[in-house]
Amino acid sequence: MTGKQKAWLKKKAHNMTVSVMVGDKGITASLLTSLKDNLKANELVKASVSHPDREVRKKLSEEIAEKTSSEIVALIGKTTILYRANKEKPVISTELGKVK
Repeated sequence: MTGKQKAWLKKKAHNMTVSVMVGDKGITASLLTSLKDNLKANELVKASVSHPDREVRKKLSEEIAEKTSSEIVALIGKTTILYRANKEKPVISTELGKVK
């Protein structure tokens, strides 16, 4: 993914609300299921990781991206923006392909 594509996705995610919150229990099976469902439906998801340590938030976000087969678009404070294309029912991936 190019820098311009990441910037475009970040712009699209700006007005989105956080759809998934990672709390004290960390990454659970139900959290991953919820994220996968959201990624399948929307391709772009905003998640909140509520841990005080920046490095822990980054590692949790990377683990989430790996387990959901998604890409991290941006890490902004406690918010993580994730993207995964849906080839069966594209929502924004067709537009993303036009961004160079």
